[in-house]
Amino acid sequence: MGRLGIIAASGTLPLELAHAARLQGERPFIICLNGQADQDYSAFENVNFAPGKLKAVTAALLEKSCNRLLLAGKFTRPSLSDLKLDSAGAALLGRLALKGDDKALRLVSEHFAQAQIKILPNTDFLPNRILPNNYHFGRAITPTEGAALTLGVNVLSQLGALDVGQAVIVQQDRVLAIEAAEGTQGLIARAAPLIDASADAAVFVKMAKTQQDKMLDIPVIGIATLKSLAEAGISVAGVTAGQTMLADPLEAIEAELSVHGLVLTTLLESSCKPSGIAEHAE
Repeated sequence: MGRLGIIAASGTLPLELAHAARLQGERPFIICLNGQADQDYSAFENVNFAPGKLKAVTAALLEKSCNRLLLAGKFTRPSLSDLKLDSAGAALLGRLALKGDDKALRLVSEHFAQAQIKILPNTDFLPNRILPNNYHFGRAITPTEGAALTLGVNVLSQLGALDVGQAVIVQQDRVLAIEAAEGTQGLIARAAPLIDASADAAVFVKMAKTQQDKMLDIPVIGIATLKSLAEAGISVAGVTAGQTMLADPLEAIEAELSVHGLVLTTLLESSCKPSGIAEHAE
């Protein structure tokens, strides 16, 4: 059947995937990206490469008989001046350097497909990390917050085809910030000074882009994001049901939600209706 490869960026998710894959009988081979991977992969066969060494990465995967691949962890795009490109990386750079995340990932997927290496969804190995329909943790959502969540879904639905971002922050009827190249953490930091603490709670919405390949880049939310939301004064987070992966185990997520008094709820994209909405707010 061939071997499973994992290209690991930052965070614990790549390591958790490696352990889960091993339990399923795999012998995962880990490609640790320099400046990105930050976990101890010594329990697995692993090698380190700079992000621009695409030819070397592909050759290493083929040498280890890898025909399936997971892309895992938070990848921060290095500046062009920091990239150390080999010939394959240089050939691909002109096509993806200034592309949106979804288009760039599709190009990377095409590159590996040409080498007979198929990229798999991370949920194949951690299926319990997907939030189901009607998931809700925390207090009931007020109608005003529910309306803000719905507005956030509508905004992202309209922008999804443009490959802009996966998240938006809304307070009442006002869109405070839309995720762009800075990523989710940068979005939250940028929105924080705009939040009116005297008004109803600001809400955070994250969902897959309209035409996004969910095997390549499923939306992820984890403890790091929740901490940033709490620090920014954002108490409600809505994510699309069945299409959002947890970066950390659900028990750890719920413990973090409890510590900060945050609400996490799933949204049904077709109806834009959040779970856990209060019928009547005080």
